[in-house]
Amino acid sequence: MTATQRRLYLLVFVILFFITAPVLVLFTKGYRFDTVNNIFVYSGSVTIKSVPRDIEVLVDGKKKRKSQLNVINGSYTINGIRPGKHTVTCKKEGYTTWTKEIDVHSGISTEFWNVLLLPTSNFEEKSFTTENIEQFFLSPRNNNEVVIFSKQDDKSIVSLLNTQDDSLEKIYETSEFSFLAQNKKENVEWSSDNKRILIPFLTKDGEKTFVIAKVDEENLEDLVILDNLFEEKVEKEEISKNAKTIAPIEEVSASSMAPKPNSNTTSKEVVSNTKTKEALTTKKKKDSSKEATIEDMEKTQFKQVRWMFNKNDELVVLTKDHHLFYINIEKPEEKILLDKQVGGFDFAGNRIYYFHLVDNSIWEVKNTDIENKKQIASLLTITDKDSFVKMVTYDQYRIALITQDHKLFLFNYEKEECEVSIKELSNNTQDIQFSDDGKKLLYWSDNEIWYTMLRDWEVQPTREKGEKFLITRSSIPIKNVQWIEDYENIFFTMGNTIKSSGIDVRDHIAIINVQKSSQEIIDRDVLYDKNTQLLYSKKPVEGKNEFKLYNVKLIDRGNFLGL
Repeated sequence: MTATQRRLYLLVFVILFFITAPVLVLFTKGYRFDTVNNIFVYSGSVTIKSVPRDIEVLVDGKKKRKSQLNVINGSYTINGIRPGKHTVTCKKEGYTTWTKEIDVHSGISTEFWNVLLLPTSNFEEKSFTTENIEQFFLSPRNNNEVVIFSKQDDKSIVSLLNTQDDSLEKIYETSEFSFLAQNKKENVEWSSDNKRILIPFLTKDGEKTFVIAKVDEENLEDLVILDNLFEEKVEKEEISKNAKTIAPIEEVSASSMAPKPNSNTTSKEVVSNTKTKEALTTKKKKDSSKEATIEDMEKTQFKQVRWMFNKNDELVVLTKDHHLFYINIEKPEEKILLDKQVGGFDFAGNRIYYFHLVDNSIWEVKNTDIENKKQIASLLTITDKDSFVKMVTYDQYRIALITQDHKLFLFNYEKEECEVSIKELSNNTQDIQFSDDGKKLLYWSDNEIWYTMLRDWEVQPTREKGEKFLITRSSIPIKNVQWIEDYENIFFTMGNTIKSSGIDVRDHIAIINVQKSSQEIIDRDVLYDKNTQLLYSKKPVEGKNEFKLYNVKLIDRGNFLGL
């Protein structure tokens, strides 16, 4: 090779170096050449966190090799994507496919933190031998336990099903009471130590009552009927003697007991009335309910009963005449009347929150300190004085109310910003659920599912407080709507199909068919257990008028490392 040739080669390499070096530097810095505009543009990236974790990722139909995926904190990051619209697909054999058309921006990572793929085949569905199931409920004391309501002849039977060994433990049976209809959506409820269970029933005259059973292997007979706790010590005959001449105590005043001018009242009648008043006043002071009336002496009918927060033997009871009581089942004679004209109540922390019907206000009581109760919100007239509301409390700053005519009202107070919002969210609401972090509220009617933001959301997709989003609308009735524990995906049923959906409104909301039943799925036929990621469903037995219980693990998040 001549010296001239060597110089020529060297010159070519130098020229190539000066041409390619900047290109390589720009490439490593994230720049890509835009063949449309013939310029270098700063690229973006896409970050995906999925369940299950081991998936295939495609961008514009081209599969990305594992070497092209940066794995950080259990998520995939794909770098060097040109700005503009792209189609990203996540797939795994035997699972549903997730796909979205996305916008990639220069220097920004477009993030998807809750990509959920569900199995379409080869999942193991487990059935249990228990038949004649009417209703079932998840148990908080054991991930492998379910409360079963079943019927045998004229008996209503409550049992505990161990889902590991398929064994049943009967805890109560009765021919005096029947189960409430499933569409009443009454839950069983456990005391804080998980040793007592509160079970709703219907009496033979169609009134609601509750049975408290102590779930203890040594003493299953320790049962309490709530009606018995409200039996008064005063004989009705003694009350009836005065009932014809006096009004209820709260309506009697000193002026009303005094003789009126020009009346025919005799002095003996005045003395008799005065003695009657004194006797009733003494009874009022002795009575543990603080404000007992003649109506209180009659049989009490119940609307809502809950275990007191963090207590093992105390209940809060709302009666059908709108009286709110606190009662210790060990000392029922010391029950306390918390307030009257109450339309509904709920708990948060160590406080009772209730809705007062007289002025449509929300009140807070710490434990049972009624002397220091306080009003935390006053709403416009939302319901009449004879109605009940469903009250769902996240905390003292976020409270939702559903009226009997299905209107949804939200009290939302952001303490940091000193902003208070009281508004009607919907005029056709069946039920609601707060997300665990209190930043979202899921609500639905028979034909629509919505959610609204209660706080600003800085994670992609970013959303602002107060924004409302439609998840789906259908002519087929929607039931069994439930958050999945990431609170960016939901389960619900439509007709005879169990479905899943994300709530990310970028591009579109994909709705996935999970399972189908041979008949329409009604409310409470499907429950998702966030602790175990098991989906429980009640299905009909072929050829019989009976139901069996099944479960399937549709979401496998692996261990704490996601492996």
